Amino acid sequence: MKAFRLLTLVSFLALFFSSKINAQSGISVSPPRTYFTLNPGESERKKILVTNVSDVNTLELAVSFKDWKYDDYGANLVSEPGTLPTSNANWITILPNNTFTLLPKESKEIEVLMQVPEKISTESVHTTMMYITQTNPVAGQSKSGENIKISIRTGVKIYQRLNIGRETNVEFTNFVYDKVENRLVLNITNEGNVWSEGTIRNELINQENGEQIKLQDVVFYSLPNDKRIVYIPLPKDLPKGSYIATSTLSFEKDDQLKIAELTFSNDK
Repeated sequence: MKAFRLLTLVSFLALFFSSKINAQSGISVSPPRTYFTLNPGESERKKILVTNVSDVNTLELAVSFKDWKYDDYGANLVSEPGTLPTSNANWITILPNNTFTLLPKESKEIEVLMQVPEKISTESVHTTMMYITQTNPVAGQSKSGENIKISIRTGVKIYQRLNIGRETNVEFTNFVYDKVENRLVLNITNEGNVWSEGTIRNELINQENGEQIKLQDVVFYSLPNDKRIVYIPLPKDLPKGSYIATSTLSFEKDDQLKIAELTFSNDK
């Protein structure tokens, strides 16, 4: 027997490589995400600081853009610019140029100019992934000792929404026990008009002896209209018995909590 109860309380190649590869090459960017609040016909500039963390290597860098969105599990899906209805890739210009050079330990600011067209799609947000890519690979070694060429790429997510009131509205829509896979499955929908991010903290309470069991936390990101499936692994040695599972989503930029509870029996 299962019961699902929902409560609401108001109260970078990888997107980002580690800062060093073989202690010789690396890029850091700040901030890793850039937000614009603009209506049709408006424009704004934002600055991004790019740093060459290498002690020895000069980096030749180029800026490019891709469309992106999240899949149902929160992973990034990247496609060619201008192919998604939420794309704003063609609205952006990099100043002073989309290519530049960084000497060892040097930092430079680049400007991201967003110019929103007079007519845009009805989507509540528009996004793009800005890639900063090294175009002069450096020599390095693989873990097995082979000589390789290393080229670094980092991604900055760029996000635009209309200059209207923020509405954070993320709802838990279902919470179930997957006995076969020994996990909990949480379904979430972003019904608001802003990017939402936070952490889902999970725990069990054994109804027979009151024991509390801390489960894995899950970092949560979503765009408006996203539907998310979150898997929460259960301990392999979870004793038989009746449990109450609680998942609490706290938002990074909003004083709001979402709590879901599930009662289930483990008879494995």
